[in-house]
Amino acid sequence: MPPPPRDKKTPFSVGVLKGEGSGPELIDAALCVLDAVADQSDIKFNIAIGGEIGDASAARTGQYLSAEVAEFCRGIFSRGGAILSGPGCGRFVYDMRRHFGLYHKLNPMRSYPELRNICKLKLPAQRLDILLVRENLDDVYQGKSTEQSSQTGREVRHLFCHKEANVRAVVKVAAQAAHNRRNDLAVITKDSGLPVIHSLWRRCALEVAGSAGITISFIDIDYAAYKLLQSPQEFDVIVAPNFFGDILSDLGGVLAGSRGLTYGGSFSETGAAVYQTNHGAAHDLAGRDEANPAGQIFSLAMLLRRSFGLERESSLIEDAVQAVWAVGWRTADLNESGCRVAGTKQFAELVAEQISGESAVANERCSVAR
Repeated sequence: MPPPPRDKKTPFSVGVLKGEGSGPELIDAALCVLDAVADQSDIKFNIAIGGEIGDASAARTGQYLSAEVAEFCRGIFSRGGAILSGPGCGRFVYDMRRHFGLYHKLNPMRSYPELRNICKLKLPAQRLDILLVRENLDDVYQGKSTEQSSQTGREVRHLFCHKEANVRAVVKVAAQAAHNRRNDLAVITKDSGLPVIHSLWRRCALEVAGSAGITISFIDIDYAAYKLLQSPQEFDVIVAPNFFGDILSDLGGVLAGSRGLTYGGSFSETGAAVYQTNHGAAHDLAGRDEANPAGQIFSLAMLLRRSFGLERESSLIEDAVQAVWAVGWRTADLNESGCRVAGTKQFAELVAEQISGESAVANERCSVAR
């Protein structure tokens, strides 16, 4: 659902959670790009920095999402703002989704012509543009575990559910997206392994999306993973339960060329939204200026488009990242022969310069093999 019309002269509120590991470096890179957008477009952003999340928060407060950070986010949402988050370890993302009713997540899965040589797969000639819609509030990740001892050792039981209301709500989001695209929706389940859950998703999909004239296919998760790598061009919009959606979203990094390019946003019915990368904290890269900030920068572009309706500014960011790639700049994870490697900070600066129109990038092309 697009955000309501708004006067661009009114500052937009962006709450920032810097996260852990390489998170602060990635967030700083994204904010560098946001500064360039603000200068170029004369749009004002009120940036507020929140507290610790994930393991750092748990060590201090006993909670991955502390009451302090939850209140910070609530204040941002009450002002019509959105959250840009770095990675948080432990159960931070799951607690965040449950606490604010972020019932679905959108994960764009794309390929980029500039990175064709990086991808380990033989991709189709046309650019991939797949949208994965993932349920957030049910399934394995939101279940409860108990543990006990038995004669044969430890025994863990995990209880979770799939609520019809949540399935219908997420399928409705996916059906609307499919209607606005190619009118094609793939529903991911596991018919033989989880027949009752499959039946629920099938019935909801047929009633919600089928009545809207959407072409629906039902695909088992194992075959979907295979097909996504073997013939990804056959997918357009995918809707999946929480656990299956998590698995498939990581495959988007394979299609793009690096997990560092993955990102998404989680949304509530009332407009609250949290945007972040799909990858972890990369503690091994923390403080080394080596982490790829592109996924975090793309999550910022998604925030501007989805929460603020700033289509032009969002496209400006996406185009600038690709322009920097096009002339041969890469981060270490995307390095290839004939390229120049930029650190986290430098890559963000190159993107910001491209947005500002002050960059020599366009006149300084590397000898990247095409």
